[in-house]
Amino acid sequence: MKQTVAVVFGTFAPMHKGHLDLIERAKLACGQVCVVVSGYDKDRGDRIGLDLAKRFQFAQEQFKKDDLVRVYALDETDLPAYPDGWDLWLDRLLALLDLSENQVPVFYVSEEEYAQELHRRGYQAYYSPRKFGISATLIREHPQQYHDYIAPAFLAFFGKESM
Repeated sequence: MKQTVAVVFGTFAPMHKGHLDLIERAKLACGQVCVVVSGYDKDRGDRIGLDLAKRFQFAQEQFKKDDLVRVYALDETDLPAYPDGWDLWLDRLLALLDLSENQVPVFYVSEEEYAQELHRRGYQAYYSPRKFGISATLIREHPQQYHDYIAPAFLAFFGKESM
């Protein structure tokens, strides 16, 4: 019997309550969740000092006590820019997850176009609209105003010197 494994991917620059909600819903549906922190050199997180390595570290910290969540880092630096790199990106992501032959990835996304693209490529994908009226962009632009939405493990990055 095939086992579904939820996959939630994103830049997470920073991770926030909307991401955490999506991950929790994916966990409820599938049991196991692979959180894939992705990015490239000089991406939107890197531009504020929150590079891929830091985001990966903070995400690992966020889920260190959760046995149902595994965190991965996916470096996209050498891949074609979105939307041109889907095939290479999916190949790299699936190789990184190293799922067994009886495990099937099920993607949970908050971007409708991602769900549509994944469906076209034969994958299960569940689109969930953004909740809480928050985005990482809003947090990057106004960290003090949206401080309460930032995932706990990412809060230290947005300390007083950033606000």
